[in-house]
Amino acid sequence: MSKIEPVRMVIVGCGMIAEHGYQPRCQAYPHLIDLVGYCDQDSSRSEALAKKGGGKVYESLEEVLNDERVEAIINLTIHKAHAPVSLAALKAGKHVHSEKPIALRTADANELVDTASSMGLKFTCAPSAMLGAVQQNVWKRIHDGEIGEVISAVGSFGGRLEYWHPNADAFLGENVGPFRDVAPYPLTAMTTMIGPVKRAHGFARVAVPQRMLHQGPRAGTKFTVTEKDHGFAVLEFENGAHGFIYHSFTINSHIPAYEIHGTNGGFSIQAHDDGRGIRKFTPQNGWQDEDSPPGAFTGLDWGKGIADLADAIRRDRPVYRSGDQARHVLEICERILESSDKGEPVDVVSRFSTPIPMATPSPWSCHGSKTG
Repeated sequence: MSKIEPVRMVIVGCGMIAEHGYQPRCQAYPHLIDLVGYCDQDSSRSEALAKKGGGKVYESLEEVLNDERVEAIINLTIHKAHAPVSLAALKAGKHVHSEKPIALRTADANELVDTASSMGLKFTCAPSAMLGAVQQNVWKRIHDGEIGEVISAVGSFGGRLEYWHPNADAFLGENVGPFRDVAPYPLTAMTTMIGPVKRAHGFARVAVPQRMLHQGPRAGTKFTVTEKDHGFAVLEFENGAHGFIYHSFTINSHIPAYEIHGTNGGFSIQAHDDGRGIRKFTPQNGWQDEDSPPGAFTGLDWGKGIADLADAIRRDRPVYRSGDQARHVLEICERILESSDKGEPVDVVSRFSTPIPMATPSPWSCHGSKTG
């Protein structure tokens, strides 16, 4: 196989997720990803990443977008900046990977997807967990009919954010909350393995309006929750299956992180992490544990989504984690909250091109990536 040139990328937004997630995992794919620089409103943070990993410190987003050497950006800014930063990059002719959510409003996501398409650019969005070895293994087995017809799925993600996150207040206001922030994990798994959602029945509320930060330099700061922090939803899929998701920044439930059920069995896995093993249900044997597939990365490999983007750019193929699927996931979240406010189910109108399981080995691992 001929050698390809790594894609030159800049991380925009150099906070905790960049330092501990994206930078080290992007460096695990040097054959595909060349981190040429970093940009943040706080220059000390971009300087710290450049010192650790090499690369240029950009003083502004405009400087990044005017640099002809830069082919793509990795958008790790705060939630409300995802859409405007991604849009500016796309309009400047840069490919984009965005952290989730793709935007805070479906209308903005529509503009992003349309702009990427009209400009002929690749546009991917987190979460990339579905690219994990465990997730791909289970998806292929479902795709091949191992558990029969898929009839339902369950997802859950939650916990008291202010006890561990130093900026929890940003996640509990500004139109974010658990639905836009963490619901994309199980929703991405569900929509990948089952297909589009056609209707959402949502139930959500502000459960704990007054809170206080317990970690970081702002510990002791009190804040008011302005976004619904607790709720659940029932989903109707286009193919007749049903889903249930529970999301809360108030309590961590024992509802499984992700289960998918068929007429002949089911699977339980993590929608967030790879390498945590697989549980399979059969009518004959009940629930049985399975080891993770060989080569699975233990945890969330932030670099896989970027490797997907880079390989797609160089080989001019469709990406696996597309912007139009991320837009669909965002609209589901938006419709859940709308349904809760209205007290009635709401239709989901967006659709996306449903991907198929990846070949083994993946397009990036066949070049010798560091999976451990």
